[in-house]
Amino acid sequence: MEMNVFMQKLQIKQKACYIEQNGSGGPIILWGMYPHRGNEISHMWDCLMETVNGQDFLFCAFQVKDWNGDFSPWKSPAAFGDEEFKGNGPKTLQWLMNDLIPKLEADYGVDREIYLIGYSLAGLFALWTAYETDIFSAIASCSGSLWFEQWDEYVLHHQIKHESNIYLSLGGKEEKTKNPVMARVGDRTRTQERILRNDPKVKQTTLEFNSGGHFADAQKRLAKAVKWLLECT
Repeated sequence: MEMNVFMQKLQIKQKACYIEQNGSGGPIILWGMYPHRGNEISHMWDCLMETVNGQDFLFCAFQVKDWNGDFSPWKSPAAFGDEEFKGNGPKTLQWLMNDLIPKLEADYGVDREIYLIGYSLAGLFALWTAYETDIFSAIASCSGSLWFEQWDEYVLHHQIKHESNIYLSLGGKEEKTKNPVMARVGDRTRTQERILRNDPKVKQTTLEFNSGGHFADAQKRLAKAVKWLLECT
């Protein structure tokens, strides 16, 4: 996999992590991803440098091996194809809390705010963690899979656990699909924004619509999210 030559690579319990400090100090920004494109990490870093180069932050990309399994908060039938969602999101969250974050704090310093950003199903996962734990002070769910089965019921019965800034985005064409499950994403995301605006723990939230469909400029969209979150502090 091509990557920024300065990035440190760690293997933490069979998950590859790529780490780079920009400037000094600042928040720890975690990005959950799947290693399916060879230049994805270096492209993400380039987008960050174009967008927030003047900001201080520690960036850590972590890779999971089973996208549908490791980022789904609970078991759910397949929404497309025949691969079901295994619901191993709680295990991924425990790995973040018990393994990755303590390692980063030991190596790079404690008392740093921690952001979690994700795209698609990893965006849903990032948002879900804010309802499950109080360790994240900022969340970005870009083109998040809020069409996920029972997500609409889940958010009605939970509240964000830490004072947070939360960024949502969606591609303008994403809800215009013939797949009836995925077509929910527009209404679900708009509803999610309204719920967050009424959540007492949410300091600031926004919903940004981007041009294009689900797979357009994912890293640029994530970099825009990071810019907004950093400007909230």
